[in-house]
Amino acid sequence: MEKLYQKYSARCARQECCRQDLWQSMQRAGVSGADAEKVLDRLEDEGFVSAERYARAFALDKVRYDKWGRVKIRQALYLKRIDAAYIDAALAEIPEQEYREILGALLQKKQGQVKADTPYEERQKVARYVIGKGFEPHLVFEMLDLDEF
Repeated sequence: MEKLYQKYSARCARQECCRQDLWQSMQRAGVSGADAEKVLDRLEDEGFVSAERYARAFALDKVRYDKWGRVKIRQALYLKRIDAAYIDAALAEIPEQEYREILGALLQKKQGQVKADTPYEERQKVARYVIGKGFEPHLVFEMLDLDEF
């Protein structure tokens, strides 16, 4: 049990992990459910695992590096069984100006790549792409209408 704790505490010290990721890793390694729960509880008690901290780090990383929108980030965190309050708090911490700049850059880049017969078709293809990356449709169409990017 101590060996298992040391292995996973070292992993958590290197990178931010959530309880669900660690649980899946332990299950793949053949750790029993009871042992996994004990180790996870200890990791949480000692501050190695924090759903709130994980949600904040995950949200900022996904926006800045992977260019994900809030919708996709919310869904990913939900699938990792992060509490809704932590998800909301993490999404609220994303700087709005930076978020809009990333969205604008994606719109601009995609507009240069898309091939369409009409402006309407081009607009729809661009919008579909960024909405698929998790950006809110109302924000996408607002920026497309205003040519804010």
